[in-house]
Amino acid sequence: MYRKGAPIIGWSPRFIPALAMFHFALSAVRVCDWVIYRVRVLGREHLRGLPAAVVVSNHTLLFDPGIVAHAIRPRRTYFTMLEETALIPYLGTFVRLLGAVPIPQGPGSLRILDQAAGSAFSTFGLIHFFPEGELSLQNQDLQPFHPGAFLLACRRGVPVVPVTTVLHQRLWRGRGWVRVAGRTVRLPPRLTIVIGEPICPREEDRRSPVRAARVMADRVRERMQAAIDRHGGCKTMGRGLMPRLVKRDEEQSA
Repeated sequence: MYRKGAPIIGWSPRFIPALAMFHFALSAVRVCDWVIYRVRVLGREHLRGLPAAVVVSNHTLLFDPGIVAHAIRPRRTYFTMLEETALIPYLGTFVRLLGAVPIPQGPGSLRILDQAAGSAFSTFGLIHFFPEGELSLQNQDLQPFHPGAFLLACRRGVPVVPVTTVLHQRLWRGRGWVRVAGRTVRLPPRLTIVIGEPICPREEDRRSPVRAARVMADRVRERMQAAIDRHGGCKTMGRGLMPRLVKRDEEQSA
């Protein structure tokens, strides 16, 4: 079980239980993607030949990490997550075995994350972030991006690859829901996953990475929103922020 202060990357991808669990989970996700979401993936060629990159995605569905893992295959990535989730018994261990990396809070967190990114780049070549920070269910209007992922890219001099989840409303007899056993069930959306062209930091960005990260965050967000608009993402299905599984310490003490 993960504890605060422990190494945030706990297992090698060659660790047999982690490897077996990942491929089992990915197989289940692929079936789910085909049967439920009818996932279509565009732009896989943009990941070819990249030795290292920061991958960013919008966060619209609970199963986004699995959907992204399916979309980028045969590449693999580490997925960052809230440290509070890693602390949940059993669930934290399960998601870490699948390749999740808890983001530490407090002083020194950026240094710890930078070290973990170096390990991720030498292993898979990729590390993934949800820069919106929160899961906004079925939302297609992107929230402002936090700059952390882009700061890491600027400091390391690696490109950012935007992976955009585009949701298309599914209707049955003109409605987005059906009645099953007397209950109203929302129809799941169809998904188009758009893997965009890598966006590379400039050489001068490494000399002033904080400012460059904010500029890059806005630029990537604009490009991802354009992908949603271009591919017809439905903007009427949003259901608001999903409550966190665990509140932060400062929220609990408030």
